[in-house]
Amino acid sequence: MIKKDLVKRYIVEFHNRNFSDVKQRELKIEKIKNRAICIIGPRRIGKTYFLFSLIKNPEDYLYIDFENPIFYNSKPEDIIDILDAYKELYPDKNPIVLLDEVQNIIDWERIVRYLLDKGLEVYVTGSSSKLLSTEIATHLRGRSITYNLLPLSFREFLRFRSIMLEGKAFYENYNKIRGSLEEYLKYGGYPEVVLNEQKERILKEYLEVLIKRDILERYKIRNVYLINELLYFAINNYSKYLSYDSLFRLFKQRIRVTKRTIISYISYFEDAMILFLVREYSSSLKKRIVSPRKIYLIDVGYGLFGNKNISRDMENVVFLELLRKKYYKNINLEFYYLRKNNKYEVDFVIKEGLNIKQLIQVTYANSKDEIERREIRSLLKAHELFKENNPELIVITWDYEDNLRIDNKEIKFIPLWKWLLV
Repeated sequence: MIKKDLVKRYIVEFHNRNFSDVKQRELKIEKIKNRAICIIGPRRIGKTYFLFSLIKNPEDYLYIDFENPIFYNSKPEDIIDILDAYKELYPDKNPIVLLDEVQNIIDWERIVRYLLDKGLEVYVTGSSSKLLSTEIATHLRGRSITYNLLPLSFREFLRFRSIMLEGKAFYENYNKIRGSLEEYLKYGGYPEVVLNEQKERILKEYLEVLIKRDILERYKIRNVYLINELLYFAINNYSKYLSYDSLFRLFKQRIRVTKRTIISYISYFEDAMILFLVREYSSSLKKRIVSPRKIYLIDVGYGLFGNKNISRDMENVVFLELLRKKYYKNINLEFYYLRKNNKYEVDFVIKEGLNIKQLIQVTYANSKDEIERREIRSLLKAHELFKENNPELIVITWDYEDNLRIDNKEIKFIPLWKWLLV
């Protein structure tokens, strides 16, 4: 049973905290009346501090951390006493309610619906491993809007390191900005990792907890060996192709396993947002389904525990930035890769609605001479496939910048650091 005195003490202590130094994130949310805002993402991505970044006047907010001992083993009906405790402190206020790690409460959706029925503004966070967007939609029955929070973008990374980008500060920090890209590609964008010196130790712990809590415990998996082998495969082959058939042939030589099990386990990694799979672009739905996928990690820092490679880091970071554009700005964006009969490939085909908007190649090149003709030829051939859309042609490089007209088509070459700051 909830003790009101403890709840009041908790509320007052929270309201006395200083929120002025909380870093702002790029994710922007839109309030919709009578709908809860749900923020999901993998562990340690910064969901709690995202809630804190929303706070203007602390006393207007009722923040409930369901991992706090005060609320341990809470039941949905306890929300009534918690609200009463707030109202006794602030009789004239109707709080904006922030529910953090709400998945720790059984039947948590009853709490959210109760608060919405009282006309209150409600925000919810949960780790994607325990609170999938599909589960939110099912439980709240159309009374929520879900947003995905990702690791820090390069822009956020720089601001977290107090490297300003606005106005003349950009030019003052020009060398720092360019020099910071290598660190970003090496260690990734988890907020705690960015701000801490023990980067590899923290990342290793994150990875171990992700596997234990978000995969093994959630899905009650006993085949720890296969899970670890699939993780090992992913962190050694990010930005490369994954074929379920080839994985099955690889593992069946050593253990008893079915292809269905491999497909299920990979889907668990996707649900927990440890990795993402990108399909091949094709007008044939069947080919999209059966073709190999490309693997991308939630954070390039995990590549430290596998086959780390700067070219693949670049491509993975480009994918994550494209994903931010989708999650944060334009939910209608779709991403594919293109591969035609093993003759040419394009890293990213960007589709919006029925239109192909961009074709993007990523290459670790410092000069025009280092860019392979094959990559440019692939862009030009792909453009012919989508010429009715006239997609923008982009080559993201390490440090080469230019606009060239080749075969009567304009190709924009842009350094990664600059593309990430757009």
